[in-house]
Amino acid sequence: MSDPAGHSLQRRLLVSMAAAFAILLILISALLWSYARNAADRTHDLLLAGAALAILERVSEGPEGVTVDLPTSAMEILSLNPVDRVQYRIFIPGEREITGAGDLPVPPGAEPEATPAFFERDYRGALFRFVLQGRQLAGSGGRQWVAVQIGQTVERRRAQQLSFFATGLAGLAVLSLIGLGFVWVAIRTSLSPLRQIAADLAQREPSDLREVEGAPPREIRGLFDAINGFIRSLRRSRSLTETFIADVAHQTRTSLSALQGHLSLAVDAEDYEKMRSRVLKADRQAARTVRLTNQLLANAMVIHRSDRASLRPTALKPLVRDVLAESLRDSRMRRVSLSFVGEAVAEGEDVIEGDSVSIREALRNLIENAVRHGPPDTAVAITLEGAGDRIRLRVEDAGPGIAEADLPRATERFTSLSQASAGSGLGLSIVKAVADGHGAELTLARSRLGGLEATLIFRRILAALLLAACLPLAAGGARAQTLVVHSATDAPAIRPLIEAFEARTPGVAVDYVEFQTLDLHRAMLDLGDAAPPDVVISSAMDLQVDLVNRGLARRIELPPQIVPPPWAAWRSEIFGFTFEPAVMIYDRQAVSPEELPASHRDLATFVRENEDRFRGRIGTYDIALSGVGYLYATQDSLQGPQALRLFEVLGRADVRTFCCTSEMVAATARGELAFVFNAIGSYAAAQAEAEPHLGLHFFDDYNLVMSRTAFVPKGARNPELADRFVAFLLSEEGQRIVAAQTPLLSLVPSPPAEREIERRIHERLGAFVPIRLAPGLLTYLDALKRKDFLDAWETSLGR
Repeated sequence: MSDPAGHSLQRRLLVSMAAAFAILLILISALLWSYARNAADRTHDLLLAGAALAILERVSEGPEGVTVDLPTSAMEILSLNPVDRVQYRIFIPGEREITGAGDLPVPPGAEPEATPAFFERDYRGALFRFVLQGRQLAGSGGRQWVAVQIGQTVERRRAQQLSFFATGLAGLAVLSLIGLGFVWVAIRTSLSPLRQIAADLAQREPSDLREVEGAPPREIRGLFDAINGFIRSLRRSRSLTETFIADVAHQTRTSLSALQGHLSLAVDAEDYEKMRSRVLKADRQAARTVRLTNQLLANAMVIHRSDRASLRPTALKPLVRDVLAESLRDSRMRRVSLSFVGEAVAEGEDVIEGDSVSIREALRNLIENAVRHGPPDTAVAITLEGAGDRIRLRVEDAGPGIAEADLPRATERFTSLSQASAGSGLGLSIVKAVADGHGAELTLARSRLGGLEATLIFRRILAALLLAACLPLAAGGARAQTLVVHSATDAPAIRPLIEAFEARTPGVAVDYVEFQTLDLHRAMLDLGDAAPPDVVISSAMDLQVDLVNRGLARRIELPPQIVPPPWAAWRSEIFGFTFEPAVMIYDRQAVSPEELPASHRDLATFVRENEDRFRGRIGTYDIALSGVGYLYATQDSLQGPQALRLFEVLGRADVRTFCCTSEMVAATARGELAFVFNAIGSYAAAQAEAEPHLGLHFFDDYNLVMSRTAFVPKGARNPELADRFVAFLLSEEGQRIVAAQTPLLSLVPSPPAEREIERRIHERLGAFVPIRLAPGLLTYLDALKRKDFLDAWETSLGR
């Protein structure tokens, strides 16, 4: 027995989908997200815990109390995460800070324990994951706790969480495909009634507009009724179309028959006067036929153009003037008084979304109706006036008008209310179709002149608003911009890059301010409320990393074709753009090329064996005053114990220290120095080209390479322009300018090698060790670590 209410499609689909997707999409997704988060946290927490243990092992009791020698390995462990910023703090709970950032947040009531404790807190505008771990240290005052707190931002671990989750979702997608198979079967089964309706409609003839019969399920009963409602509407529409065609055929046939009758009577007339009378009647009938034909065509045209997609911004005032000019050229308008009043509407305030052809036809019909139904010397007044977001186009005449009772029928097709003029009955229906197509309102009333008043009310576009919206764009396009660059690079060395950028960016001027590396670092830390520069450039990579690690830099999206080496970029915020090897520059008159040492160990032996010969004639950086010198010295110390041995040997030879490469090279050129150790290669090579007796030397064991780095500070006034400048430095064109027009070396050395230093680099390319942009550079910026290193350096030099 069939169910009169019909089966439920919704219930069938829900049952099919529930079995396939409920557990998969809800439980598995939730569990997968939780698993991915825990897995990412465990992975990165191991780095934090390992770094904390490495630091705790270097905590000791000294003459001045508890101290720590921050191990390089701790920062290198954290550098295994190449994205996140790092903060650390070493302290004695409740007593004093030993080193690091003393304002790191700690949960209330947290006490250091030997077991690491992990937590997340906001710090300086970013979310950090912290580890807090302690160690008991025995001292003169008994045992006391020393705590280490290390934190990293969570960008990498959240990205890894998403990666784990996406991998799990791939498996879930396979299961989902199986579920979709079940859904497909359910839909095929449940929607069979719709296929039956489709088959019924497909078999019908185009003329068959019978309603679809059947008892559909209640879920599609609304669709079923809508189809039958559409069929009924289509049937009514076809009926109206057939009626309209019949009316057109009847009107045209009647008019042509009357015309033929008059002509036939004129042919049969026996005298001239009767013939002339019949011909005049035939002429008037022909005119009515022409008018009827024109009206029918105009009506069809207006209906065809009623689509809103064809509407465009149209100014009414010039359109009305054009129609009036055309009308005045008609001989029938010689005695008609035409007037137009539109001064109250300013230029730009008469713009509507409209179709000018349709509006012209409506206005032309209103004028012709006024002339046809009025006396020979009738008056027609056209007024254009605005009110708020509306604009009114009013046409008034001095004709007989339309009785108030007949106004509702006046816009019907083939309805003529005047037997005297007996028009086609399409004029006002065309005006009504134009109004409907524009979403406008048509009102008919008695005019002040005694005849008919027809008013079209349109919604207008305020051109002034459009103009106001465009003004900021125009003003912005014409405004000149200044890019402020603070840099620790000599201005002459970087000037070709700046000039090339200005030439390729019209309207932009670069304001270049030169600093020493340490001064630039201090200036960025002491900005206060002052606006930062747009770009910061420095060769002191460790100081630059420190600024970025403090959260002072913004992320830069480089074009996809620009891919710097991994060692020359960090967090997509700081980028190296030059290749700057440390070089030994020597006076050929004091040192022969044959006796040059092959390695750093050989250099120490070479100086020790010639101590009296080179006493006071060896130069290097004063690392207490030079950021680059300190960077080179600390990185040398990481290469092996020979660095400290070399410092001691240089100290016994009374090594001289300088602030910068240019002074060291100049002293060597004057013969004051025999050689210089750890000079910046590009600067030294540029100066040595002018002094033939100066030579460059690289070692076989290793040669440190630093890179001039650039970043865009947060709060920069022109961040987009600054991004473009950094991208230009790294672009193929920018690197070509670096290599060909500046004393600097491009980031990736590539043939052909035109300068001597480039040829020397290519001879032993594998011996160059780039300094990597990573948190590991922060190790020797720790206050205690820096003090201990400088003290050891001073001691080695015998100062």
